[in-house]
Amino acid sequence: MKQEIIVKEDFIGKRLDKFLSEVLNSVSRSKILKYIKEKKVLVDGEFKKPSYKVDLNQKVIIDIEKEGSCFVPYEFDIPIIYEDNHILVIDKPQNLVVQPDSSNKSIINALIYLKKELSTINPQRPGVVHRLDKETSGVMVFAKNNFSHLNLIEQFRLRKVKKEYLAISWGNIKQDNIKVDLPIGRDTKERVKMKISFIKSKQALSEIKVLERLNGAVLLLIRPITGRTHQIRVHLKFLELPIVGDKKYGIKDKEKELFLHASRLGFFHPETKKFLEFSSPMPLRFKNFIERYKNV
Repeated sequence: MKQEIIVKEDFIGKRLDKFLSEVLNSVSRSKILKYIKEKKVLVDGEFKKPSYKVDLNQKVIIDIEKEGSCFVPYEFDIPIIYEDNHILVIDKPQNLVVQPDSSNKSIINALIYLKKELSTINPQRPGVVHRLDKETSGVMVFAKNNFSHLNLIEQFRLRKVKKEYLAISWGNIKQDNIKVDLPIGRDTKERVKMKISFIKSKQALSEIKVLERLNGAVLLLIRPITGRTHQIRVHLKFLELPIVGDKKYGIKDKEKELFLHASRLGFFHPETKKFLEFSSPMPLRFKNFIERYKNV
């Protein structure tokens, strides 16, 4: 299955393999190198080496292998917010992984059960253009075809996607509005975690607004301008506002659930170009916590 990509200004002078890995960020770097070496990648009609530096407006065509689906259907009724021929927007339940795991209980398995058509750019992650952690609930968009997949990936890369999250954190803060502009990188001691770092890191920007002050906790609205792994959790930890129930970055508390929720997602429709916004209401776990901890 051939995909055509035009080199934009941001990618001038980048290596061909790095260019493709950034544009097709759901396809592994090793798979991209394999395609290039097998001469399944053309740049303006010619085969190039992985180290070739791409230039503005060049046409790159990659022939991506179509692999058969090996997903086990998972009988689970995913809440669907919106669907058309190009996109599928869901309200992700908490404690459900996006990609299949050993149990085959995932969002993808559930969508396969519902016989939903999904993009095939990455056969291991059909339709996936962004992710939410297992413990995080809320709005997610999936691509139903490869045209929409590439379009949405580009919108996320160019920060055209509007994202809002609700979180409840332990602690308090005097300011009503906070902006955190601190880079995030992989924790070298615990590879499964991220941390504030100025070495081998990427810029991370979050805008945070206090919605309500509770007894020992705060309800927050967070707008992550960038989309780094665990960005919100790491930035709130830095502010000494660990998210309630965060077993990875928080404090030891008695809460069994993570209080992080993707409440709003906005993007341009890949086909119509109209800006769409979708929302998910505050979960019951938030309402119950606020009722228990509200200031008297």
